[in-house]
Amino acid sequence: MDDPTPAYNTTSDPPMDDQQVTMVEECTTTVIQEEQQQEQQQQQAYMVYNHNVKDESCRLVATTGAHYNTTVHIILATEASILQHPLKETRPYNDNDYFKNVKWSPDGTCLLSNSNDNTLRLFNTPYDLFDHTQQPQQQVDLRTGFGIHEGESINDFAWFPSMNSQDPATCCFLTSVRDHPMHLWDGCTGQLRASYSVIDHRERFVGPNVISFNPGGTHIYCGYENMIEIFDVQRPGQASSKIPTIPNRKSKQGQKGIISCLDFSVDGLYAAGSYSQSVGIYDETNHELCLKLTGIQGGVTQVRFTPDGNFLFTASRTSNVISCWDIRDTANVLYELPRPGKTSQRITFDIDPNGKTLVSGDQHGNILFYDISNPGNEDQAEDRLLHCLKGHQDITSCATWNPMYPWLLATCSGQRKFDLVDSDSDSDSDDDDDDPQDHVIDNSLCIWQVPGTPEWYSFEAS
Repeated sequence: MDDPTPAYNTTSDPPMDDQQVTMVEECTTTVIQEEQQQEQQQQQAYMVYNHNVKDESCRLVATTGAHYNTTVHIILATEASILQHPLKETRPYNDNDYFKNVKWSPDGTCLLSNSNDNTLRLFNTPYDLFDHTQQPQQQVDLRTGFGIHEGESINDFAWFPSMNSQDPATCCFLTSVRDHPMHLWDGCTGQLRASYSVIDHRERFVGPNVISFNPGGTHIYCGYENMIEIFDVQRPGQASSKIPTIPNRKSKQGQKGIISCLDFSVDGLYAAGSYSQSVGIYDETNHELCLKLTGIQGGVTQVRFTPDGNFLFTASRTSNVISCWDIRDTANVLYELPRPGKTSQRITFDIDPNGKTLVSGDQHGNILFYDISNPGNEDQAEDRLLHCLKGHQDITSCATWNPMYPWLLATCSGQRKFDLVDSDSDSDSDDDDDDPQDHVIDNSLCIWQVPGTPEWYSFEAS
């Protein structure tokens, strides 16, 4: 009988060839990577950047310089090759250009500005500024990536809240133009994606005074006279929900006037400011008026919740203060931050992602940093000013923090200049009555690197 024992040793596996060895190594690597990913998902980290503007100075790292210190006609002719949908300009040839507002994209990679020439301009942020440990050797010269020229004055604009440069589908922003439908633009190509029409009782297009996406990016909120109108982002056209802010025109109830500004809280509330000197706090679920803040001097130009939703900051026309309201219990003004702003031009402020530092421009070209980390009281308002930086030679119309890279701050400047006739007939006029800023032209956009200390925290993901 033949021996049934195999010719090789059964106590060990047969030797593997090179292909089998490679497959085993790849499987092992995959298992290790999956385990590491699971550990990273279970334990996540985030950074808190504590600004230190009190002891150190900010550094100008990028600017448009004097490029826009000219008239509307000249700058539109200069940038004609990068403008989408250029239109013939009919304004006087001596009408000057200037920046009205600027907003960071939600992912912090670019800036969108609004100017007097009815043009939105997109500026890309230099990549070396994303590392707070690096000090750029020289200032970067900011230039427009592309521009969108609208037919009338741009009332407001808003980024899609989930915008991510790595996902082109989310790269879009919305504009509101006087007497035109709202336009949703592609942030990569500058092409028109969709239009949303607000039509009044006379069948005329209405350009909302303010527009804003809700935090989830599913709806568009618009504000105009005695009305908040809501559009579904997925349904372009005229379909909308109208939310009257007063029962009727003669009623003293509700919130009367032109809705001029909006902001959303993490608690499911939103604030609406009115040119009739009031602020309404509404429930996002049923849009009922929960609280009305009155006694504000001047038409409200901006409302802004703190990140925790406990406090609301407001600014108004021709006012020299920014007010902090306690909306948790008392609904009273806790304190006021002094800010020279005795002008009808809107001066926009911002709160950093940590809710500790408020930054604002003023009518003298300064950039003001305030400590708002503790509620405190009115007696401590003067002590809240951390630093005053001379950022521009004209009105600093906007100051805004980068939402993802909080060591970066963007500011813009400029105002309308009236034609100054230089003739012998004016020689007898009193020069002491002239505002020095009437003779200064500074229409610039700047990016600043703000000093501070990063702190890292970790937490277990649920």
